[in-house]
Amino acid sequence: MKKKISVGVTFGLIFLSIALTAIATALIVQQKTNALLGDLPEKQARYEVLDELDSLIAAHYYGKNDSKALRRAIESGYVSGLSDGVSRLLSAEEFKQFQAVSRGQMQGVGFTFSKTEKGVLRVESVTKGSPAAKGGIKKGDSIVAVDAIVLDPSNCDEIAQKLENNNVMSVSVTFRRKEQETTVELEKGYEAASVFTDTYQNIGYLQITQFYDSTASQVQSAVELLQSSGVRALVVDVRENASMNVENAIKTLDVFVPLNQDTPAATLVDKAGETISTLSTSAGEVNLPMAVLVSKKTAYAGELFACDLRDFGKAQLVGTTTAGKALVTDSFRLSDGDHVLLSVGEMLPYQSESFQENGLKPDVAADESESTETLSKDSQFLAAAALFTE
Repeated sequence: MKKKISVGVTFGLIFLSIALTAIATALIVQQKTNALLGDLPEKQARYEVLDELDSLIAAHYYGKNDSKALRRAIESGYVSGLSDGVSRLLSAEEFKQFQAVSRGQMQGVGFTFSKTEKGVLRVESVTKGSPAAKGGIKKGDSIVAVDAIVLDPSNCDEIAQKLENNNVMSVSVTFRRKEQETTVELEKGYEAASVFTDTYQNIGYLQITQFYDSTASQVQSAVELLQSSGVRALVVDVRENASMNVENAIKTLDVFVPLNQDTPAATLVDKAGETISTLSTSAGEVNLPMAVLVSKKTAYAGELFACDLRDFGKAQLVGTTTAGKALVTDSFRLSDGDHVLLSVGEMLPYQSESFQENGLKPDVAADESESTETLSKDSQFLAAAALFTE
């Protein structure tokens, strides 16, 4: 027997439903309002201090007040105050360079330097595969002339700019090593190499310094070349890799590991734990015994790559605990044309827990090598090689 519901009861249920919806909506609005109001005192205090500083500078500052430079410094400092090591403000030109470098398109000739009091540029580092490296310049050399102009304290800064920008196609550099001076012609601007190989006692060595757009194809070619030479094992070196390009890291990982559609090789999550995106591997695999060299400098996508190789069961990690940096970034264009680069989430590996802050513990601990100039003197490489000789 069916029971009939009276019209009064029906209207009562409808009104109750409307009332409950209204109450829920009011609570949500109140929570958001409280959150906004809670921020108001802090924001007000922040702006009051800035206003106070502005008044003091206008009234008492002896020098010329460059309002544009001040505004830029405030904006830059605001982002730098996040103190995450990756968030920063970039001008339109700086952002353009940032994108180019992320792709592996470099300015200059490929070395960094410091200035001495005598107006000499001392070479601090040389990028592998760069025009400077191909020209024979090494760390510790002194740059004494550029385009036949001898450096001195009065022109040092100007000459340094000539080395760094790409306004000309090439530059003549005279460098001194001990008492000998050498002059070389170097091309300006180059595509950075990120993959370097060697062999030791039939064990292949593959160093990956960055994850550029071309890195995956470089790795594929290098692995094929090593395999064709008959190596019996492979040691992959990411000790210097602190790349933040997760996509290119997974493309590179794809060379080594098989297809897996069930679980992403990387999951990017925001601060609420919500998935931003996932990245998976496709067909392709290296069937060689492998080890991965890691260090405290291995960070971001470098750590993810090493962790995933271990998670897939392809390699052991050898070296020291990694940096513990799993942040991912995104860029946002501001109304004035500048860009802000912000950490927006975290990268999670294939199976392991997050390595943010804690880093990756190696399977085989090996102290930092005193020398990595040759494999025979690289103690961490030798520790990895020992896994395949026992």
